[in-house]
Amino acid sequence: MLLLNLTGCSLPFERKNSLTNKSNNNINLEIVKNYSKAISREPNNFFFYFERGRAKHEYGDFKGAIKDFNYSLKIKPDLKVIFYKANSKYKYGDFKGAIKDYEKLNFFEEYKDQIFYNLASAQLFDLDYKNAIKNYTKSIKYDDKDEYAYLYRGNGKFKLEDYEGSSKDYGMSLKINDRSYIAFNNRGVSNFKIKNYKIALEDFKKSLKINPNNYSTLYNKALTHYELKEIKKACNDLKKSIKLGKEVFKGEYLKICT
Repeated sequence: MLLLNLTGCSLPFERKNSLTNKSNNNINLEIVKNYSKAISREPNNFFFYFERGRAKHEYGDFKGAIKDFNYSLKIKPDLKVIFYKANSKYKYGDFKGAIKDYEKLNFFEEYKDQIFYNLASAQLFDLDYKNAIKNYTKSIKYDDKDEYAYLYRGNGKFKLEDYEGSSKDYGMSLKINDRSYIAFNNRGVSNFKIKNYKIALEDFKKSLKINPNNYSTLYNKALTHYELKEIKKACNDLKKSIKLGKEVFKGEYLKICT
């Protein structure tokens, strides 16, 4: 059968940085226009470039935001601007660039927990799992009630095949939010990897109670039933996954259920 799936690997970056607000796009466009007019009058104004960059980021023009932040930094070096530029690079998909900028902020106390969390998130996307784990740990020291820092540190540990460690982190995330279908699913996958099939099955069931249409969890539950020799139950879950539109599971169904 296919490999098990972790879910929720698209990091909730706006959790700590609500910088992109699509509902205010018209407002952000107006802000960009107004600062552009102001810049035409005062082309060396640090603040105007910085604020236009922030508005561009919120509008979703991350490349334009980076350009404005760079102009701002040419006029006056400022750690806050580097932080915002790093966020724009992250959202633009330039994870290596974001990492370099976040690493310049070691002595910037403002947004300290966000810096470590964002740096860890960029490193996780850049497949630097060891450093991601290290920086999620630093973020947790600043905010030990952050479900996502535990969740994604768990993903980092999972990628390094530390399945017991990842299971513990998903458990910590669930202590903060016991309605996280993602954490239940991912803890189930970790338990599956260390052959705790019955415990894994309970986690998948709990995940599906919260989000019954998650085809990844249905597939994971099917695979667990298969390992427990519960073929009929495995086939029922595969059938449900296929009904949800995941034809990729049809081959698995034909292989074991016909």
